[in-house]
Amino acid sequence: MSSPEWNRFMDNYYGDSYMMWHDGIDEKSVTKLNDEEREKAEDMLIQSLEDGSHYGAIGLRELRSKKAIPFLIDNLESGGGTLKVEIAVALCLIEYNLVYLPHIIDVLRSGGFWSYRIDAARALRRFPTEEVVEALFESVAKDSEYLVRNHASETILFLHGLHPQISEHKEIFQHMIVNFDVDDEPSVDNAFKHYQTSSELLRNLINTSGKLRQESIIEDIWTWKQ
Repeated sequence: MSSPEWNRFMDNYYGDSYMMWHDGIDEKSVTKLNDEEREKAEDMLIQSLEDGSHYGAIGLRELRSKKAIPFLIDNLESGGGTLKVEIAVALCLIEYNLVYLPHIIDVLRSGGFWSYRIDAARALRRFPTEEVVEALFESVAKDSEYLVRNHASETILFLHGLHPQISEHKEIFQHMIVNFDVDDEPSVDNAFKHYQTSSELLRNLINTSGKLRQESIIEDIWTWKQ
C-alpha cells in the first residue's frame, strides 16, 4: 500500500495538469518521502524531465538530485521557456553556483511567450545579484506585456527588502499600466516612454528606500511564492 506521503507527491507532481497550472503544486511534497520512495520518485522525475516536463526539474531541484545533473544539463539548451527556467534554477541550487543564471535572464529578455517571461521574473527572486536587478529594470522599461513588467518590478522590490506590491506605489504604477495601440506608432512610442519613466522612478525608490538582499542561494529561502 502506498504511503500518504507518496500519494501526496503523486497528486502534486502527476495530478490534473490544469489544476497543477492553475493552483500550483506543493513543491516540497517530494521531500517528505522515505528513502525508498525518494529513489523511485527521483527516477520518475528524471523521466518527466526527459519528456519535457518542467515539474520534473522542480522535483529534482527539491531533492537536490546529483544523479539528475547530467540530464538537466542535456536538456538545458534544447528546452525553452518555463522548462529552461526551472532547469537553470535546479542546476544553480544543486551545484551551488550561479553559472546557469544567464539562462534565466535570457528567458526574461527574449522568452517569446509572455508567461515564460513571467516565470523567469518570478524565479529571479532567488538570486539577489546586480546582474539580475539590471535585467529586471530592463524588463520594466522595455517589455511590451504589462504582467511581465509588473512581476519584474515586484521582484525588484522583493530583492531589495520592500513589500512586493508595485500597485502600492501609484506614482510608479500609473506609468507602468499605460496601454498602446500596436498599429499606432505614436501610441507605442508614448507608452514606452511611460515604461521608461516607471523604471526610472522605481530605481529612485530602490536607491532611497531599499537594500539588496545578501542571502545566499544555498539557503534556498527566497522563492517567488514568498
